[in-house]
Amino acid sequence: NDTWEWDGNTWTQLMPAVVPGSRYRHAMAYDVARQRVVMHGGFYQFGWRLSTWEWDGTSWMMRSPAVTPPRRNEHAMAYDVARRRVVMFGGSGLADTWEWNGTNWIARSPASHPPPLSGHAMAYDVARGQTVLFGDKGNETWLWDGMSWSSLAAQHPSDRSRHAMVYHAARQRT
Repeated sequence: NDTWEWDGNTWTQLMPAVVPGSRYRHAMAYDVARQRVVMHGGFYQFGWRLSTWEWDGTSWMMRSPAVTPPRRNEHAMAYDVARRRVVMFGGSGLADTWEWNGTNWIARSPASHPPPLSGHAMAYDVARGQTVLFGDKGNETWLWDGMSWSSLAAQHPSDRSRHAMVYHAARQRT
């Protein structure tokens, strides 16, 4: 139940007045436009964490959206730069897509989507304007363009779960 910050050389433990509560198997993404880390879901010792929290670099703030996604863990989130939204997919064997606009979670209902996934990873590919999802069942690569998911038949890494992905802007690669 602690918050740490890396400055490029050293980890420093921060002591905010309000903290979200300990959790694991949650997801986080950085909202570039709003300059906040968004955290949602996960488990704690006695059950599920359903809350959405934001970190502005100084304080944690629990958000109170009108709509909250169903409970989940081992989901993935990425920030869609072009659309200025955090995209969340799956977790706990779910196959749903949600977007956080800074105020509310919005359920998306695309015609096609990845199968129920847990332990997958996502990153936003700025050069191509798509969120890339990879991992878990079948280790498929899926692309989200803000309207629909499309499966990409491509050579991919070996089977994996509970991994991480990031976009490297200088190389324009995920």
